[in-house]
Amino acid sequence: MRQTGISHAFLGEALGAAFLVMVIFSVTRAALPSWLQPLLVGAAIAIIISVVAPLTQAGLNPARDFGPRLVSYFAGWGQIAIPGPQQGFWIYILGPITGGLLGGGIISLFTRDSET
Repeated sequence: MRQTGISHAFLGEALGAAFLVMVIFSVTRAALPSWLQPLLVGAAIAIIISVVAPLTQAGLNPARDFGPRLVSYFAGWGQIAIPGPQQGFWIYILGPITGGLLGGGIISLFTRDSET
């Protein structure tokens, strides 16, 4: 099985988070019924996981990866926990943060706030 490169993993995490943020901002700004919003966000998460999981297991949340790594490190796992066997633990922290900022920036460029 081929391993995913660092650049592809970072890009997958960043784009997944960007898409999620754009969907959340779009769905919550739209005049949609309140019962439909969580269904659309859930569907978006399912799609993102289906696409990104084969590359990186779809972290999407830095705390979901870093918290268990930190506990494992202090429980004695050492180098296996942080930085990990392939030195890529930073991908799961910086990728989603970068993607979230990117998604928020993109959605603010293409939408206008009705309150202003």
